[in-house]
Amino acid sequence: MTEPVLTLKGACKPKSGTTAPPAGCVSSLTRAQFEKLVKALTPTDRPPMSPDIMRNFATQYAKLLIFADAARDMGLENDPRVQQILQFAKNQVLAEGLNQRVTEEYSHPTDEQIENYYKENSKKYLEVTLQRIIIPRNQGSVEKPKPSEASEKDFADQIQKRWVAGEDPEKLEKEATEHFGLTTPPSNVNIGPRRPGTLPESHEAVFDLKPGEISQAFSDAASFYIYKVVSVRTVPLSEAKASITSTLQRQLVTDKIQQIQSSVTPVLNDAYFGPEKPSARVAPRILSPPQATPPAMGAGALPPANAATPSPNSRNASPPSTPPSPQ
Repeated sequence: MTEPVLTLKGACKPKSGTTAPPAGCVSSLTRAQFEKLVKALTPTDRPPMSPDIMRNFATQYAKLLIFADAARDMGLENDPRVQQILQFAKNQVLAEGLNQRVTEEYSHPTDEQIENYYKENSKKYLEVTLQRIIIPRNQGSVEKPKPSEASEKDFADQIQKRWVAGEDPEKLEKEATEHFGLTTPPSNVNIGPRRPGTLPESHEAVFDLKPGEISQAFSDAASFYIYKVVSVRTVPLSEAKASITSTLQRQLVTDKIQQIQSSVTPVLNDAYFGPEKPSARVAPRILSPPQATPPAMGAGALPPANAATPSPNSRNASPPSTPPSPQ
């Protein structure tokens, strides 16, 4: 772990008249330093980097160190503009660190929270196996004008009544498809299990039907739709637990972030900025800078200007590089 894995030959040469290398200059990184850097820059949900990506990142980071050392040699660390940018970048990194910490600490719902969510949202876990007849609406042509709304509705109602009377839905679907001269194959009437929220909103009344019941004809600009409930079951908690956990993880994190944000109210001076335009409003969120992950760096190019890439040198660490200027 103490062996150098990255060496910058020719770096950190003493200035004329001195024997010590410039303060903050980095000429080599040990394996421990390099792996610590990679770990800090890689999101916890990413898999380990492959050897090729690791090598590519080392090449790009070496270039970053070379340019950063040259900038320090020019005294840019003390440039007022650079100081302002460094402070802005520091706040970006802190905000991202907060995001990660909140995600780690608040995305672990308890069994009790999962069970309560399941009970409070029981309708979400109603699973209905459906059949559906689709009756295409005739859009009309030069040879055959479009029929009236009333005649189309009457035909759909007749199909619905015949289905209630016990006729074969596949036969009815074929008849409905051919009724207005369409040559496309009829739709499959068996659409399988569905849950609330998976059908158009205007069709949601289907989930209130009992097994064996057939719905009214729903319509839109293109077709009429008739449903039959084949069977109904409640998805057990054991099947729903994974999706509930995922939902609660997002909710717990969102609630904590909103709690932090609502503790302070930003007030802008309209005399300076001008009145707020409705179109300019955006949903409040924690400022989240782009992840400066090593895999994002392409071969032969410097890391992106907004990459928050800290130097592993602990004594005079190079701060995160320049973020995009606020618009």
